[in-house]
Amino acid sequence: MSELPAGAVVAYSERRFYVEYAAASSIFLVLALVGAMQCGYYAPRLPEIVASHFGIGGTVNGWQTKTAFFAVEPAVILLATVISFGVPRADRSDAGFLDQPAHKEFWLGPENAKTRCRIFARGQRGSAAACWLFCFSLMELAYRANFSTPPQFNNAAFVPALLAFVIFDTGALGWLILHFSRTQVH
Repeated sequence: MSELPAGAVVAYSERRFYVEYAAASSIFLVLALVGAMQCGYYAPRLPEIVASHFGIGGTVNGWQTKTAFFAVEPAVILLATVISFGVPRADRSDAGFLDQPAHKEFWLGPENAKTRCRIFARGQRGSAAACWLFCFSLMELAYRANFSTPPQFNNAAFVPALLAFVIFDTGALGWLILHFSRTQVH
């Protein structure tokens, strides 16, 4: 069996990166459409003043205009996106963003810069998607709470959503830590 030329492996890994990037972009496009559909569905159905903040028991302790209420979701999504996609870019710019990982000499060496950026980008895309899903589920619960009189937030649905988000994000962070504790690229 003959060995593949070095360029063939690089071409394969470049293609794989673009396929992953296209898949991630598609996921975010679908998530953005879900958010737009969610807002479009609830905006005409809610009153001009809505319950926007709920206490630990699910009772209302804050109100907002509908316009301000609907501005929160896109603002949170935008913030999560900037943070999630900005971290890999900060690392790519060699801003010293993460200057103390395990095996620093290996991972921060110029020969591993592309791999390091791809790993961070993959992890950050997963965290961003989880954040978007959590935000959508939280807003769904807030929208639905406004349909009952008096408005009542469904904590029984919120707690599992919060736990799923925390578990996923903790797992993603653990994956990154474990990945960077090795000195081989897999």
